[in-house]
Amino acid sequence: MRSNNKAFSFIKIFIVILLISIGGLNAQTWGKISGFVRDAETGKPLPGANVIVDGTDLGAATDNEGRYIILRVPPGIYNVSVSFIGYKRAVMQNVRVYTDLTTEVNFNLEPGIVEGEKVYVVSTQPTVRKDLTSSEVRVQSYDISRIPANDIGRILDLQPGIVRDASGNIHIRGGRSSEIAYFVNGVNVTDDYNRGQTVVVENESVKELQVISGAFNAEYGNAMSGVVNIVTKGGSNEYEGKVEIYAGDYISSRDKIFYNIGKINPFSINNVQLSLSGPIIKNKMTFYFNLRNFHNEGWLYGVYAYLPQGRVVIDDSLGIHAKGDSSPVAMNPQDRISGHGAVEWKIGKSIVYKIDLIGNKYKSRWYNHQYRLNPKGLRGAKGFGFTTISKLTYLFSSKSFMDLIFSYKVDENKSMLYDDPYDSLYVHPDSLTAGAYEFFKAGTDLFRSTRKTESYIIKANITSQITTRHQLKFGFEFQKDFINLDEYTLIPATDENGVQIEPFIPQIPEKSNPNRIILDRSPDRIAAYIQDKMEYDFMVINFGLRYEYFNSNGRIPADPKDPNIYNPLRLEHIYKDLNGDGIIDLSEQVEDNKYTIEERERFWYRKVRPKRLLSPRFGIAYPITDKGVIHFSYGIFEQIPDFFQLYYNDEMKLTEGQGIAGPFGNPDLKPQKTTMYEIGVRQEIYRNLVLDITGYYRDIRDWVSTSPPMPTYSAGVSYSKRINKDFAFVKGFSINLNHKVIDNFGFNVNYTFQIAKGTNSSPEDEYLAITQGAEPRKQLAYLDWDQRHSLNWNIFYGARDYGISLSSNFFSGQPYTPEIVSGTLTGQNVIPGLSTNIRRKPFRIIFDLYAYRMVDLEIFSIEVFLQVFNLFDAKNPLQVWADSGKPDYTVYQNQAIEADPTWFIRPDFYSEPRRVQFGVKFYY
Repeated sequence: MRSNNKAFSFIKIFIVILLISIGGLNAQTWGKISGFVRDAETGKPLPGANVIVDGTDLGAATDNEGRYIILRVPPGIYNVSVSFIGYKRAVMQNVRVYTDLTTEVNFNLEPGIVEGEKVYVVSTQPTVRKDLTSSEVRVQSYDISRIPANDIGRILDLQPGIVRDASGNIHIRGGRSSEIAYFVNGVNVTDDYNRGQTVVVENESVKELQVISGAFNAEYGNAMSGVVNIVTKGGSNEYEGKVEIYAGDYISSRDKIFYNIGKINPFSINNVQLSLSGPIIKNKMTFYFNLRNFHNEGWLYGVYAYLPQGRVVIDDSLGIHAKGDSSPVAMNPQDRISGHGAVEWKIGKSIVYKIDLIGNKYKSRWYNHQYRLNPKGLRGAKGFGFTTISKLTYLFSSKSFMDLIFSYKVDENKSMLYDDPYDSLYVHPDSLTAGAYEFFKAGTDLFRSTRKTESYIIKANITSQITTRHQLKFGFEFQKDFINLDEYTLIPATDENGVQIEPFIPQIPEKSNPNRIILDRSPDRIAAYIQDKMEYDFMVINFGLRYEYFNSNGRIPADPKDPNIYNPLRLEHIYKDLNGDGIIDLSEQVEDNKYTIEERERFWYRKVRPKRLLSPRFGIAYPITDKGVIHFSYGIFEQIPDFFQLYYNDEMKLTEGQGIAGPFGNPDLKPQKTTMYEIGVRQEIYRNLVLDITGYYRDIRDWVSTSPPMPTYSAGVSYSKRINKDFAFVKGFSINLNHKVIDNFGFNVNYTFQIAKGTNSSPEDEYLAITQGAEPRKQLAYLDWDQRHSLNWNIFYGARDYGISLSSNFFSGQPYTPEIVSGTLTGQNVIPGLSTNIRRKPFRIIFDLYAYRMVDLEIFSIEVFLQVFNLFDAKNPLQVWADSGKPDYTVYQNQAIEADPTWFIRPDFYSEPRRVQFGVKFYY
C-alpha cells in the first residue's frame, strides 16, 4: 500500500510538470562568456565574427555592435578563439569561467590574409569581478588540489564567516547549522530531516565549489544563512585516469589525554581512490567515474575492561563484574565507501542529456565517556545516502535554453548495538547503571533507531539572454518527501500478568508506548522564482522574487488539553455518549463503550494549513574604478523548520504523573525568517592582490523554540511543544586578502569579526530550563557558536611537478556558562543564577601541511605526497569544565573520593591530535 501511495503521488507531480511545461527552480551550474570583437587598427566593431570555446560545441556570432554572448558554459579553464574573414584568427588562452558569473573576453583582430595564421593571447582575467553582488567564495578543482584537505568540510573551514561549534557542526554568519542548504549540480541534496547532507561529494569529483554567505539569489531556497553549491566533473574526449593511495596514523605526545595514542599503526588510516573519465562515443558521449574507500580508526579509545553482558552473580545482593582482556577498542572509527558516476550524451545540436549517480555507505561510532571501560556495550551507526540527478538541456537558440531535471535522493540511517532486537547478547537495563563519576562496568545500549528520508524532485528552468543587458531566469520546482522513523529503547519482556520474564528477554515497546516514536509522514512543496540579472558598463543589478508553498500534511490535536489519542484524559474522549445528553454518566463508563483508536481518529485531529513564503532578493555591484567595485545586497530568506522539529514525537504520547512532557513536534510551525543586509568593497590594491572588506547584519525571527507548560485535563500534568518564538541577530565584518597563484606563488588570508546573540542557541534550551525550574529567557545571550575572531589563511608555493601548501586557522574562544562551587560541611553546592554564556573557552589554532613531488614517466606520472593535519599537535580544547573554565581541571576531582580512576580525564574535550599521512598518486 505504501509503495502504491508513493507512486501515485509521484505520478501526480509528473502530470503537473508536464501541464506547466515551463521553467523551474535551479541552482545555477553554468557560467557565461561575453565581450566584443573589434578591428585592432580602427576600433570599429566586426559583426558576424565567429567566437568558439575550443574543445566544445559552444559558440556565438557577434551582432551589429560587435558584441557576443555565449551561455551554458561549464565552470573551468578554456581557450576562446575568434575568426573573421580578412583577419588573423585570435586565441585567448586560460579563460576562467565561474558558475553564474560573466567572464568578459574582448578581441581586437589584426588584418591578415595568410590562411591558418593565428595570434595567441594569454588571458588577463579581471581580479575583481564587477557582476558579483554579494559575498561568496569559489574554489575550483585546481585550487582544491593545492589545499591540505581530504574532504569538503576542511575547505569550508578556511572560508570567511564560517564557524564550527564544539560538536563540529558548521554555522555560516552566525545562523544555526540547520540554516544551510547543500546543492549538487543544481539540485538540493540536503536531508530536510536534520539539514545534513544526503550524500558526500569527494574532493576529486568537485569541479567547482561555491560558498555563498551573503544575500543569495532567488533561485536558491529553503536556506537562511548560506548556500554550498557543488558542480561535479564530467568526461571529455580524452581518456584520463587517477589512482590515489595513502595511509597514516595519529602521532602525538599527548598520551596522558589520549589513551593508546602512542601505539603507532601506519595503516590505521587508509584510503584508496580511483577516477576514470573519457569518451564512450567521441564527440557524442562521455563518462566520468570516481570510487573511494576510506577508513579511519580514530583517536579516541576505550579499554575492554568489562564484558557488556553483565556480572557474575554470587547471591541476590552481590555480583562480580565480568572482566574483559583490557585491550584498546576504537570508540570513534569511521568507514566510508563513496562513488560518483556521470554520463553526458549530446543527442543533437540542441539537446544534451546528463545523468549523475552519487552515493555513499558509511559506518561509525561516537565517543561516550561513560562507556570507556565497557566500549563494546556502546551502539554505533551505519547508513546509506544516494542521489540521482537526471538533466535534459534543450537549446531554443544561442541565447535561450531550458533545463529539465528529475532527481531522487534517499538518506537511510540505523543506530543500534546489534542488528537483531532479540539478540541474546542484550542484557537487562539494570546492568547499565553507575554512580556519580563512575564508568559503566556492564550493560548494553538498548536504544535503537531506524530512519529513512526519500525525496522525488522535478524541476524545469529557462535561462534567456533577452537583451545584451538582461539575463532572465525563471521556473518552478516540485518535491515530494517521505519520512519514516522507528525509534525506541528495548524493555524487559513480560508475561500475560505483567511480570518480567527471567532470564531477561528484550521486547520492542508497543506503538502506544510513550518511549516509542513512529513516523510516517509525506509533506509536499512547490517553489517558483524569477531572477533578472542586469549588466551595464557602470553597474550590475540582481533582482529576484521567490515564492514557496509547503504543506506538511500534518495534523494536531483538536483539543490541546487532551493530546494523547492512546491515553485520553477527558471522559467524552474515552467513552461514547449513548444518549446524546452531553454527559458521560456511570452507566456509559464501561469497557464495551470505549472508543477504539480508529473511531477516535475521526474527531481527534485537525489538519494544519499550508504555509506560503514570499522572499524578495536584491543585489547591486557598482564599479568605482576599473579595478574596484562597491557591492550591496539585501534579502528576506524564509525556511521551513526541519522535519525533526515538525514531526518528531508529534503524537504527544504523554501519560499521567509525567510532569512537563516533551518537547513534542509541531507540524503547524511557521517558516523561520532572516532579513540580511550586506555592504562591501573589492579593490585590487597591487598587481593580482585583491582586498575585499564586507560588513553584514542579520535579523532572525521565528526561530523554533519550545512553549511554556501547556495544561491538560489532568492536574499537575502538562507538556511543551515546538513553537516559533526565538529571536537572534548577527553583525560583523570580514576582510579578505587574495593573491592568485602567479609565478608559482599565491595566498589567501581572511579575518572575520562577528557577534551572534539570541534568546536560545538550541530549540531545546527553553524546555530544559523549564524542567530545571528556571524562568524563560528574558534577555539575549551569546549563542553557543559565537566566535568573536576568526583568522584563516592558506599559502602555496610550487608548480605542477612540485609544491608545498600550508593552511592555518585561529579561532577565539566560544562562550560557556560558568558555575560556582562552594564548599560546605557536607560537601559542595553549585550556586545557580549566573548568566548564560558569559565566559569564554580557550582559543584554538590549527596548522595543516601538504607537500608533493611529481615525476613524469613515459606512460603515466607519479606524485608522492605528505599531509599533516594539526602540524604542531596543539591541544585545542572544544569543551571545558564549567567551574574552572579549563579542560583538564575541575574542583570535583579533589572532592569525589569514590570517582573511578581517569574519570576526570576527558579526551573528548579536545580536538583531533596530529594526523600524518603519506601517499602516492598515479596519473594516466
